[in-house]
Formats: sequence, C-alpha cells, structure tokens
Amino acid sequence: MSPLATLTQILGLSLVAGVNLYASVLVVGLGIRYGWFGNLPAELSVLAHPVVLILAGALYLVEFFADKIPFITPVWDAIHTFIRPLGAAALAVGAAGDLRPEWQVAAALAGGAIGLGSHTTKMGARLLAHAAPEPTSHSIISLLEDAGVVGLIILAYQYPWAALLVILILLAIMAALLPVLIRICRFLLAGTGGWLFGWLVGEEPPPVPRRLVASIQKAAPAGGERVYECFARAVRGAPRLKHGCLVVAGERHFFICGKLAGARMIELGGASEESARHYDGVIFDVLSVSGESGVSGSVYLTKPSSRRYLHDRARTGPGAAYPAAQSGRMPES
Repeated sequence: MSPLATLTQILGLSLVAGVNLYASVLVVGLGIRYGWFGNLPAELSVLAHPVVLILAGALYLVEFFADKIPFITPVWDAIHTFIRPLGAAALAVGAAGDLRPEWQVAAALAGGAIGLGSHTTKMGARLLAHAAPEPTSHSIISLLEDAGVVGLIILAYQYPWAALLVILILLAIMAALLPVLIRICRFLLAGTGGWLFGWLVGEEPPPVPRRLVASIQKAAPAGGERVYECFARAVRGAPRLKHGCLVVAGERHFFICGKLAGARMIELGGASEESARHYDGVIFDVLSVSGESGVSGSVYLTKPSSRRYLHDRARTGPGAAYPAAQSGRMPES
C-alpha cells in the first residue's frame, strides 16, 4: 500500500469513527468481506468477521433511531464521548498495520485526537439544532451524517488524493472551531454527569463544588452569596456555553467566569423589580433573569445546581431577599 493511501485511510477512518463508529466498522467490514476494498492491512480483516458485522449492525440500528430523537441524542452523544475516540484510535492502528510499531503508536494517538474532534463537532452541531427541537431536522442531519461517513470511506479507498483534500479541509475547519468545541464538550459532559448523579443519588441537593470557590473570590459581591455551577446561555459579554457560576446576592444575580487573570463578573439585570424564572430541561435547566425591559440574561444550570437553587429558594420562602423562582416551559434557544 502506498504511503498516501495509508495516510488517507488513517485520517479518514479516524474522522468518520468520531461521527458514527458503528457505521464506519460496518461499512469497512462489509467492504472487506465482499471485496469492495482490497490491499488492506491484515489487522483490519477482523472487521469482516460475522460476529463483528452482526454486533456493529445491531449497534448501528440502535444509533440510527437514537440519533433522530432530539432529547435522546445529547445523552447518547455524551456517553459516546468515551467510546468513539477509542474506536477511532483502534481503527487508525488497524489502518497502520503495515507500518513500524512507533508509527502505529503515533497513528493511535492521532486517530484518538481526530476522533474526539469530529465527535465533539457532531455534538456541537446537534446542540445548535436544539433551537428547533423537532424530529424532522434531527432526522435530516442524522441521514446526512450517515451519508457523509459512507461517502468518505468509499472516497478514501477509491480516490485517496481527493479524500485527503476533503479530510484536510474538514480538519482545518475543526481546528478553527476548537474553542467552541471545547466549551460544547464540557457543557454536555457536565450536564450528563449531573443528570446521572441525580438519577443515582436522588434529589438531595449536593454541596457546591469546591473548585468554584476560587473563581469567585476576587469578583463576587460581598456578603450572603449563594453559588451555583452554570453555563452562559444569553449573557451579555460572555460567549455562549462559557463555563462559570451563578452568584445570587440578595435580589441580584451575577454570572462569574474565569479569565486569563482573575475572574470576570457580569450582572444579569440588577433592577429592583427583577424576577427569576426557572425552566425544566432534560439534562440542563434554564434560569432567566428578567427586568422591566424583558429578559436581561439567562444561564444553563446543571441538574445538581438547579436542585440546590430551588432548594435554597424553598428554604428562603416567599418575600425573602430575592424574588421567587417561577416555573414554566423551556424557552427556545
């Protein structure tokens, strides 16, 4: 096999495995079994085994439906954050089977990193699609992803030069979006972790994470603060999904996040007649702080933070230092 073909297969398999691991294994395995792809390393021949094909087909069938349900997709993708990069690394090692051991190790590291990047890109696109949380748009996106996986695999094995050009363009786009992708990955992992915590532990509000204390020492208002882990949803001056904490001091709500030196504090509307409205979500809840002119800021609360916020509000009681958190329907993003 030529060096170009080997490089293209390593990069291509790593990229598509991060999008849909089971479809990638199924397509390559069927291609090897029926002779669609030839001159491949012997390490990849295991993908053509009937047991592997049946298992990959069954898991792809599950993912095919899970990938098209708006509120199931984020949970499914978050769980696969630990699966797709490992699968991408394994496929990269298989594609590098004709190379020396040190290059196989390099292929595994590169494959895992590329798989994590493409997986995070997919999660980010799906999260943005939740602005229209209905099955049709998610089904179309999912079908396009599946078609892209199959098309890129075929292109990589039939036309390596063209595939390499496409892969390099996609990798450049992923690199440009890296800061956003990191925020999205952290957001989904925190949300899923909080959801699992509540499911396993129950409704007892957990303590405030200690790691949040340092981020508010220099910026928080003085006295009587309550702190809750959150992510920016619509906060003036903060990027969307920026990790930080909500600080409630009296009737004032603040979003505080880290920066290069110290911490940054952004007030989420300080009007004396402001109200806080709480919305239930699947893995995140939303808190919108409103003033007389309308919504002036909103944040995503992890499920543990949301439970503690509501717990503190119930304990404080009506007519306390800050207004009652009202319940309602989740607003559109």
